[in-house]
This record gives sequence, C-alpha cells and structure tokens, in this order.
Amino acid sequence: MQDIIKIGIGVMLLDDDKILLGHRATNKKDTGGIYETDCWTLPGGKQEYDETFFEGAKREVKEETNLDIDKLELFGAADDIQPDRHYITMHVIAREFSGKLKVMEPESEDEWRWFSLDKLPDNLYSPSEKFIKAYLESKKA
Repeated sequence: MQDIIKIGIGVMLLDDDKILLGHRATNKKDTGGIYETDCWTLPGGKQEYDETFFEGAKREVKEETNLDIDKLELFGAADDIQPDRHYITMHVIAREFSGKLKVMEPESEDEWRWFSLDKLPDNLYSPSEKFIKAYLESKKA
C-alpha cells in the first residue's frame, strides 16, 4: 500500500445501554482497511472523497445495516495502524436510528446483534474496541 494515512469511521448506535455490533465474516476479503476477521465490529468503513465524516457515517451504516441514523456527534478519533496501513478512525455516536435491521453485505458482516455495554463479546475488532473502551471510560468520569 501507499504511505498515506486514510480516514475510517466507526459508528456506535446507542439504544439505552446496548450497542449494535456486526460479526466480521471469517472469509471476509481484505478491502484495504484494518484487516481482522471473525470478530465483532461497530458499523463503519472508509470515508469517501468529497463527503463529510457524518455523511460517511450515514452512508456506511445504511450500506451495512439498512438503518438510517441521526443525532450524530463526534466522540473522538484514534490511530489504527498495521504494518502496511494507517488509518485515523473517527468515532461517531448515533443516538437515533430508524429502519429494519438487515444484513446487507453478508460477505463482510454475516450477522448484526445488539449487545449490552456490560456484556460485550470477547473478540472485538481492534478499532471498535478502542472506541468502546474510550466511551465506557468517559461514562466513569
């Protein structure tokens, strides 16, 4: 890959004390993002040229889950680095959503499930894990 820092977007859909996570398919292809399979991830993806990160968050969530999101806020950002790629991941919280939850890209995420923030799966996608941990820490403060 080129030595370019790219922008990723992770979206935490909050429903009381639950968040939406998708299972990254075991046979998921490497699309140039932070590559990890067989783990649970927040919806999100890569920001496209000429869109804001909020527009990208809305597009990615719709493409992956069929949900429309609203009441967005920027929570933070983090470096996500692997030996051959570097992303700055924008952490976006969505406090409202509508639509029927559906697996839209089964070759990428083969299941979507709501998890309580105090009963999360062990195998979290590393960028999502950073975001979730930072969010939980902020709740303690």
